[in-house]
Formats: sequence, structure tokens, C-alpha cells
Amino acid sequence: MREKRLAGRTVAILMESDFVEQELHYYQRRFTEEGARVEFLTRLWGQDSLTFHGHEYKEPFTVTGDLESADLSAIDMLIVPSGMVSDRLRYSEDVHELAPAVRLLKEAFGDPRIIKGVICHGLWLAAPIAEVVKGRRVTCHNNLVGDVHNMGALYTDQDVVVDRDLVTGRTAEHCAAFARMIIDLVAAGRPAETVYRPDFTFSDLVAGYVTGFERGEISLRTNDGRPVRVRLTSTTSAEFARNLSEPYLDASAHLEQLLTPGNYVFVKGIFYYENGSYTVEAKALTFLGRQPGQYAFEQPDWWVKQIHELGRFYRRAQFGDDGPIDYAAYRTMLRLGGEKADQHVQETDTISRMVYGMSSAYMLTGDEDFLEVAEQGAAYLRRHMRFVDRDEDVVYWYHGIDVRDGGERKLFTSEFGDDYDAIPMYEQIYALAGPTQLYRLTGDPRILSDIEGTLRLFAKFFHDPERGGYFSHIDPILLSPHHEALGPNRSRKNWNSVGDHAPAYLINLFLATGDERHAAMLEETFDLIVRHMPRKDSPYVQERFHADWTPDTTWHWQQDRAVVGHNLKIAWNLMRMMSIRPKDRYRALATEIGEKMPALGSDPQRGGWYDVVERRLAPGQHVHRFVWHDRKAWWQQEQAILAYQILAGLGGGEEFLRRARESAAFYSAFFLDHDEGGIYFNVLADGHPYLLGTERFKGSHSMSMCHAAELCFLATVYQRLLLDREPLTLWFRPRPDGFADRVLRVAPDALPPGRVRLAWVELDGSPYQLFDAEAMTVKLPDSASPVTVRAHLAPVED
Repeated sequence: MREKRLAGRTVAILMESDFVEQELHYYQRRFTEEGARVEFLTRLWGQDSLTFHGHEYKEPFTVTGDLESADLSAIDMLIVPSGMVSDRLRYSEDVHELAPAVRLLKEAFGDPRIIKGVICHGLWLAAPIAEVVKGRRVTCHNNLVGDVHNMGALYTDQDVVVDRDLVTGRTAEHCAAFARMIIDLVAAGRPAETVYRPDFTFSDLVAGYVTGFERGEISLRTNDGRPVRVRLTSTTSAEFARNLSEPYLDASAHLEQLLTPGNYVFVKGIFYYENGSYTVEAKALTFLGRQPGQYAFEQPDWWVKQIHELGRFYRRAQFGDDGPIDYAAYRTMLRLGGEKADQHVQETDTISRMVYGMSSAYMLTGDEDFLEVAEQGAAYLRRHMRFVDRDEDVVYWYHGIDVRDGGERKLFTSEFGDDYDAIPMYEQIYALAGPTQLYRLTGDPRILSDIEGTLRLFAKFFHDPERGGYFSHIDPILLSPHHEALGPNRSRKNWNSVGDHAPAYLINLFLATGDERHAAMLEETFDLIVRHMPRKDSPYVQERFHADWTPDTTWHWQQDRAVVGHNLKIAWNLMRMMSIRPKDRYRALATEIGEKMPALGSDPQRGGWYDVVERRLAPGQHVHRFVWHDRKAWWQQEQAILAYQILAGLGGGEEFLRRARESAAFYSAFFLDHDEGGIYFNVLADGHPYLLGTERFKGSHSMSMCHAAELCFLATVYQRLLLDREPLTLWFRPRPDGFADRVLRVAPDALPPGRVRLAWVELDGSPYQLFDAEAMTVKLPDSASPVTVRAHLAPVED
């Protein structure tokens, strides 16, 4: 005899006229088959029963259960069906009071034990209590997508969506899959006495907004809206978030003033299991500002100071505080305090990344030392890491050089396991990152020549002229992406080979040159991203492909997995592209990613963003699994901050601004190393730095000032010019032979036309008038030596 998986359980189904007959009969039969007791509830208005009629066949259905007297403690599942049921049930005689059915649903959301099932138009019933679905992933009928956005929920384009104790279905036609998911979730639970419930003491982090403070107890609302109560103790300490090089600033004596409603705070506390629930006692509080809506990282000079300290850290680590800048002494691997590790390979990409960081630091600070570090680094790359193939008229870049024992051995192909003995597009892309950023400052024609040669390499050997995009690897002998020696990298494309051009160098190259060829290349890559990377099998983008753009779900570590930061990176760069060659589908995908990613990649209790997760759910799962760990990497926080800043700055609204602030808050509170300097590579879920293995390093393949400096530079640009509508001054140092047309383009990033103008220019400390305010360009004079240009940008008044 078949097991009845819902024996002893009760499902309550709300009813009114214009129900969908087939759907209701299916629930009645299907839940009964599984042993559940099925009740139909409505508002009886004082009657013993009411008879309703269906939507299509006008079939009568009599209901005797009164929702106004329903006992939720006896209900395991509550279903709001499709049709017009929810619209009729949300009627209230008093517009200032919630309808009884809405009150019942609100109470059910307050009990996570009850599985709430809402299908098709059923979400109408939640409209008056939007807070119960705010921040949750849902699906619904197409007609309700706008309502869902307005309620603050995250629309997900799937037939059935699970978000903790809420199951939503697209339409009545999906009632079977909808019911099956509810049954599976309830059946997966074991009897109360055998369910594992943690009852031990542990420490953890809570991030949230203060909603109240009374008699030593703080009431908080987490990032996803859950209430938490925290007790202060006699040993609770408090501090303000601080920038690199700033001293500790105690806040313990000001808690009464700081714990005001709306203020954002991190609480590190001890969770004690007592009397069937947890008591949380705070041990350390971190405040981001002194009052609600105030954040330290929104101070005008926060990111400028930070990039200055980062520049000093890497300058000191590689060359000493004031010593000569000699890249022969450069080392890729730096330990926690900046000491050089015993490793003798100088990687091209890490030097390029540091050139990017130092160039960005000069642009924000005008510190000549940073510019010299950048220029010496670019010259070293050109002398030691560049290969000019005059037969093919292309430039490629070595993986690096081994400088062991004072010699120099060129490493033509990659030394990394995933890319070994191949030429990966990723390394060629990032070889251009630093020189391109430096070219924006100096206009050095040698740098431009190298960039153009590398672009010819991409076009000749990496580009797929038939299906579009760029292959991820070519072999070192024939320079073919299809050679069998490439193994699993043969005839493959991926996010990096297609999407990383824009953030690494291509947008900056377009900003520096205004060359429409580069805009066309950007357009091709973004069109391919929009066309191929979003897929219906997962809310995350697909990142790896075969030559014909069919998904590759077998490659090495990635398999069918998602990198959270890559999804955010796509949203960020799509919004940048909106200022170059705008398309509705670019904005639509960026907005969609921005809306759904907090539920898919952020930590709703502690703040911050996770790393790699499984793209798809296994049967019975409703949370995407971490692949290796729940740690948080610094660069994924960067992608979130920039994505939500630009989404908010280009008209995205308060919700995106909130996400930008929450992301920047976690980064600012936990990633800055106040003892040794620099930025931590990874932190644990609760914000403690993870200092094991290579993740304790401050210099490595991916960590050489680039991402941290990129964040400082662009967060300054977006915060000042787009969000705060405040001016910004940048520094440039064009050479006498720089920029063939003698035009310096000073736009700091791809910004919407007409939003920012060039207000004034100084050349070698004196006012200079030959500039175009709207185009943000400076006509340079002929000179015998480099000139220093200060460009003052200002938002255009509405």
C-alpha cells in the first residue's frame, strides 16, 4: 500500500467565487491521496455556509469553513488559489482595516511552520501586507509582475519558486507542480521529536536596522526584513567603522544616541539556547554612522583616502617607502604584512593590475609617486613580458617571467592548472588592464600601439567570426582555439573571454580614445551576454559554453555552478553600456539581476556576498548549495557595491541604493586590515578574516591592488557624481607626444550624456580655457614636456 506522506496534516484552501474548477478539484484529490485533511475556508459573513461558482463552468462549490475563526495552530499548509479568489477576499468594508483573509495570511507568514502556497493571481491577497513578501523570490501570472515589483518581491521567471516557507506558482496550469512542491516540502520534515534542532551556544553576526531600543534590548530588522532582538551586557563594546590608517574610535559611551530607529549596525554576539529559543547577547557593535542614513563610506574623501593608503601599502611592499622603483625586485606573492614570499615568478597580469591601481590612485590624488610606479610598471611589461609577432602583426603577452637566481626565463604559456600550456584569453585581457588605465592619463603612443596589436591578436586568433564571441584559449603553436592539445579548453567560450573585455580595459579604452570601433566591440560582447548567458534552467547566468553556445556543464571546477560576483559584474557593466550604446534589453537584464541577486547570493542575516553556488536545485532543495564554503571574497563585494551604486544612480530607486549601502557597509566593516594595511582576500561568513593558505596573502594572481583600487575609483565617481550630485576633481599627465589628436578625454567612466559636465580645467597650476564642457574633453597645447591637468567635473543641474 502506498505511503500517505501527509497523514495527520491539514491543508487549508481559501475560497471565493470565480475559482478555477480544475485547480480546486486537483488539490482536493491530490492532498487527500497523500493523507492530508483538506479544509476550504472563506469569509462566511455570519452564515453557516456559502456557495460559490467557478470561473469557467460556473460549477457550484459550497464552503462551511469560516476563515475568521480558523485556528492556524491546526493548519500545516495554507493555499491561496488562482482565479479571482484573492481579489474578492481582500475586500474590506473599512478601508483603514485589513480584510479578515489578509489578516489570516499575515498571521500565517508570522509562523514559519506553516507552508504558504500562493499561485497565479493569489499574490493580490498579499498586496496590503507587502512586507511579508518583500525581498523574497516569487513567481506569478504575467499580469502581476508589475504588482510583485511594487511589493518589493523578487520576480523569478520559473513555474514554481520556493523561498523558505513560501511556495509560489505561475498559473493554474502549473497547479500540479505547485502542489507537488508543497507536498515534498511538508513530507521532507520529520516528526518534531526527531528533527535536528541546534541547541548549543555559538557566536555569530547580525546586520540590521535598529527598530527600537528599550531597557538594554535592541530590536533589529535584518537586510531581508526579519526581526531580531539583542540584549546588551556589561561587557558590550561599540566602535565606529573606520578607514585604512584611521585610529580606533570607541562608541560604547554613546549607545543611547546611536541606537535610534533606522541606524544600521553590525552586532557580533553570543547565541544562547534557552526555553526553546535563542537569546542573543551582544559583545561588539559596529556603527557605520552617527545617525540614520549616515554612512562613513559616503564621506566625500572616504574612497580617495583608501586608495591612497592602498597605493602606499603596495609601494612599500614592492619597493620600500621611498626607495627606487625597480621592478626587477617585484614579486607576485606578498604575505599578510606585505613581505615578499619565496616565489620567483613575476606574473604579467599582477604587474598590469598594479599599474591599473597606481594609475587610478594618481587620477584621484595627484600623487606623483603613484604615477611613477605605474609608468615604470608599464615600461617593465613592455620590455620583459611583451612579444611582438611581426609576421602576424600582433602582440601577445607572456604569462610571466621566472627571475630565479638573477636570470630571466620567459613563460610563454600559462602556468595555472586550469589553463596550463595554453594561451588563455583571460591573461591577455588583463595584460591590458593597467596599460590602458595609464594611457588615459598620459596618452603614451607606445601603450596604444601595444593595445592595438593585442586587439589584432584577439580578432585574428580568438574571435569566432561565425557564431560570435571569443574563444577562451588558443594553443601556443598554431594559435588555434580548436587544437586537441587544449583538452577541456578546446573550442570553448566563457564569461571571461567574452565579458571581461569591458571592465578590464575596453570601456577605459573607449573613454580614452572615443573610437567607435571599441564601442562596436563592446556592443558585440554585450549583445552576446544578453542573448546567451541568461537561461531558464536557473536564476543564475550560464558562464561556460561550447563553440556553438550550448552550455558546457562539465568543465573542471565550474561544472554547472555560478559565481555570484560574475552575475553582479554583468549587471554593473550592462548599466555602464547604457551610456555608450543603450538598449532596453541591457537595462532589463541588469535590473532583473539586481532585483533577484540579494535572495540568491547575499547573506540576509550578516550582510555581504557569497562566492560559488550550484546553479540548480536538487530534488527537494529550495536553497542553492555552496560549492565549497560560505566564505566571502573581497572582489565579489566590489561587484555588488558598484552594481547597486550604478543601478541606483541611473534611476533604479531606493531599493538599489539600500543594497549598495549594505554591501559597502559589510566591506568597510570587515575587509580593511587595520593592523597590517591593505585588504583581506576572504572573510568568514561572520566577517572574521580567513587567514589560511594562499588566502592570507595580500599579493597573488588575482590580488594586486586592481579590484580594491577599481572599487575606490569608481565608488568615488558613482557616489559623488551620480548619487550625491557633488563635483569631483581628477588628475592627468599627458605626454608631449600623447594623444595623436591632442585631445584629452576626462570622463571618469561611462556616464549618461548630459548628467555631468567639465566645469573648469587647470594646466600646470594655471586656469586653462581650451576645453569642451559637454564633451568633457581638453584641447592640449603643444609642449616639450608632460603637463599636469586638473579636470573639475560637476553634475548638471536638473
